[in-house]
Amino acid sequence: MAARLAVCTKEEQRSVVRFLWSEGVSGAEIHHRPSVQYGNSALQRRSVYEWIEKFKYGWTSMKKVEGVGRPSTSTTDVKIQLEREMILPNRRVTIDEEACSLHITHGSAYEITHDKLCFHKVCARWVPRELTEAHKAYRSA
Repeated sequence: MAARLAVCTKEEQRSVVRFLWSEGVSGAEIHHRPSVQYGNSALQRRSVYEWIEKFKYGWTSMKKVEGVGRPSTSTTDVKIQLEREMILPNRRVTIDEEACSLHITHGSAYEITHDKLCFHKVCARWVPRELTEAHKAYRSA
């Protein structure tokens, strides 16, 4: 009897699903065979049937496509610029104040401030993460 596979990736299992589907094996059998071999780490029945549908419509990639959902309306370039204009004159502005004035969630305001604008709290003030060229010139002088 063959040994069970202890480690397997989702891509490997999807390629097995594609191979078995191309041979004309039924969906139930396609789910059963990898379940026996991969155990608890096997693809769920629903995933197997979803991938079979993708392969029927000509899908050839084994990778899952991310970012199919609705685009973000709160982290637009306009909102990023407005938040920058709020922070620069008043470095003590809070995330909640930014969120309320821009009509976005606290998480979106934090993402813009921290991830997009690269500001971090230091002593209750928002400061840029990296020094500008003017700051570097001032430090070296």
